Amino acid sequence: MDSMEPTQPDVATARPTMRPPHPPQVISSSSNPNKRKSPSMAWDHFEKFIDEEGRTKARCIYCSKEYMADSKIYGTSNLKNHTPICPEYLYKELHDGQDPLSKDVEEGNLVPRTFTNIVGRKVLAEMIILDELPFRFVENQGFRRFCNVFQPNFNILSRFTVAKDVSRIYFEEKDKLRNALRGRRLCLTTDTWTSIKKFNYMCLTCHFIDDDWKLHKRILNFCIVNNHKGKIIGKMVESCLEEWNIEEIFTLTVDNASSNDVAISYLKEATNRWKGIVLGNEFVHVRCCAHILNLIVTDGLKHHNKSIDRVRHAVRYVKASPNRLQTFKKCVEKMKIESKAILCLDVATRWNSTYKMLENAKKFEHAFKRMEYEDLEYILHFRDGDYDRRPPNKDDWET
Repeated sequence: MDSMEPTQPDVATARPTMRPPHPPQVISSSSNPNKRKSPSMAWDHFEKFIDEEGRTKARCIYCSKEYMADSKIYGTSNLKNHTPICPEYLYKELHDGQDPLSKDVEEGNLVPRTFTNIVGRKVLAEMIILDELPFRFVENQGFRRFCNVFQPNFNILSRFTVAKDVSRIYFEEKDKLRNALRGRRLCLTTDTWTSIKKFNYMCLTCHFIDDDWKLHKRILNFCIVNNHKGKIIGKMVESCLEEWNIEEIFTLTVDNASSNDVAISYLKEATNRWKGIVLGNEFVHVRCCAHILNLIVTDGLKHHNKSIDRVRHAVRYVKASPNRLQTFKKCVEKMKIESKAILCLDVATRWNSTYKMLENAKKFEHAFKRMEYEDLEYILHFRDGDYDRRPPNKDDWET
C-alpha cells in the first residue's frame, strides 16, 4: 500500500524557472485568489521548497542561492538582505539606502542622483533651448517611446507645458544676470541688420569684469526694430537699460554708420543725469576697430578688384548647380589635387570672408584651368556681361 501514498517531489535538485526580476515596490500576488498571500515582500524574489532532509528553504530566483526559510525559526530578514546584493538582480539601486551616483555634466564629479519629475522637466526644457528644438518635439512618438523605456516614471509633457518651463528658465536666468550685473560698470556693444525676410533686428551686448578679474559677455536684448534710424536705435538701447536697471555705463561701441552717431548723441543727452555716468558721457562713444579695419582692407582691395572679381565669378559658377560642382570635382581628381578645402563665396561686409574665398580657391587653381577644357559653359559664363570678362589666369592667381 506504500505505493498508494503520495510522495514528496524532489525539488532540492530542481532548477528554478527564471523569471524577469521584480522591482522592489511590486507586491507578490498569487494566481489562486483563495490562497493566503505571503506576508513578506521577500517572496517576490525567492521560491520556497523542502530539501531532502525535510527542512524548509528558500532559493533566489535570480542567482539560485539558498537560505534557511522556516518562518518560525529564521524569519525572512536574511532573504531581504540578500536581494540588494544579488549579482543577478537588476534593481539594486532602488534597494540601496544611498542615492545612486552619476556624473554631473557641468562639474564632472560623481554626485548622488535620484530621479524626480521636477528635475526631469527642467533638464528637458534646457535640452529644448540648447538644441533649438521645437516645442512639439516632446509630442513625437519616438521621444515618448524613448521616455517610456528609459524612465517609465517620467510624466511626459505637452508642448504647452514645455513652453511654460522654457519661459520659467528664461526669467530665472534673467534674474541671475540682473543680480550679477548689480554694482558693475558695463561696456556695451550694439549692432543692427536686416534679415532675408526684411525684418530689422538689433542686438545689445554687455561686457564686464567680475571679482575674479574674468571678462564676461552677456546679451541683454535681441529685438526687432522698426528701422535703422539713429533715434530709434537710441531709444531701444535706453529702454533696454532701464529694464535692466543699468545706469553705470562706461562705453558704447558701434560701427561707423552715420545713424549710430545720431544714436550716440541721443543717448548722451538721455543718460546725462544717470548716477553712473563718467565725465558727462564725453568718452562714451567708441568706434568699432574691426569695422575700421574692414573699411581699410576693402579700400585696399579695390586696386586688385578685377582679379578678385574673376575669382569670385569662377567660384560662383561652380557653386551654382550640383552638376557644375560634380564637373569641378572630376577636374580636381584629374589634376590630382588632394586638398580638403571647400569653395566659399565672400560677403561684402566681411573682408575676412574675401580672404577665405581667395585662400581656398587658390588651392584649386589648376582645377579651374581644367574647367576651361571640360565645360564650355564655364567660358561663356565670363563672356556674358556688360564688360569683357575672362576666367582667372596665372597673373590673377599670383596677384
